[in-house]
Amino acid sequence: MNWKLAHPLTDVEDIVSMAKDHFENEVDQVLNTDPQVMRRNVTMVSTYQLFDRHREFLAVCRGEDYLIEGNRVDGELLGYCWFDRGGYTTYSSDEISNAKFHHVDLKLSPRVRVRLINEMIDQHILWAHNCGVPVICSTSIRGEHDGFMRIHKKRGFLVNGSYAWMKTADGMKRLNNV
Repeated sequence: MNWKLAHPLTDVEDIVSMAKDHFENEVDQVLNTDPQVMRRNVTMVSTYQLFDRHREFLAVCRGEDYLIEGNRVDGELLGYCWFDRGGYTTYSSDEISNAKFHHVDLKLSPRVRVRLINEMIDQHILWAHNCGVPVICSTSIRGEHDGFMRIHKKRGFLVNGSYAWMKTADGMKRLNNV
């Protein structure tokens, strides 16, 4: 499995497709989803991060690359994570980095999905630390979010319902002790 920053020329369509195929049914009763809107947003973020890696973070994990007629082809999309920054609560001036997505291919085994989510959490901690963002937050809108939140709780997050919070410095301490 290989992680890399999402690229606007090679990753957009796979991200949009995974979001639509696996997760659209989680929101379509409330929101009018539009793949064109998702495509535009993924393209914008993946392009912007080529020049500034401190605004948002969008990374993909793919299976092994392979060759077709001598040309390297990216492996299948296994998951992607997307974080932003600039979040605040009404009762603190501490900046928060929010996880917009932790999406994994639901056809993968539970063991692989847990591994990918843990790797996404590692990336969130490291990115927020490098950006100087003191708090990270991960949420879920999925009906079945208990397992996702359990992973966060094991990682030291304070979990309340479908919200998981952590001081970035605490996350770095835990990463350094592993």
